[in-house]
Amino acid sequence: MQSMTTANRFAIPPRKKLSVGDVSQVARPVLGAEMPVALFRVVRLIAMEDILGRSVGSMLYNAGEKIGLSLDVASPAELVNLIEALKIGKVEVVEASAQRVVADVYECVTCSGLERVGYSICHFEAGLVAGALTKITRGSVFVKETRCIGGFGDPMCRMEAAIK
Repeated sequence: MQSMTTANRFAIPPRKKLSVGDVSQVARPVLGAEMPVALFRVVRLIAMEDILGRSVGSMLYNAGEKIGLSLDVASPAELVNLIEALKIGKVEVVEASAQRVVADVYECVTCSGLERVGYSICHFEAGLVAGALTKITRGSVFVKETRCIGGFGDPMCRMEAAIK
């Protein structure tokens, strides 16, 4: 048996990069695959911002965009169906063209029911839509949340996508 050097003994092993498919495999036979929205919000809106500061918005947008690019969707209709199946929110497409998509999200998982905070907070959702639309259109997409239930007290979150 080969003796381990100090460097080898404390070496950090390579980490497996998890995919959406990996984390979608939930084995909780008693508690099930769902969790309370309030717990998600504690992590997303309180803990992450406390740890990462106000820059958490751009980080969440980038994370959402990356995940959106990996989704198995081939059309805007499939994206809407997936968002609703994942219970991110109820989606109504208000406008759709080759250059622009506007969608309203009702019952948004991140902010529906929150009191107005004065700024948009659904950065992850905007990034997710941007990534998925980038994949679908093969264009360059930027999504801005222009209305927000918990951010501005609007009746819905509005995602406006510019496609180039």
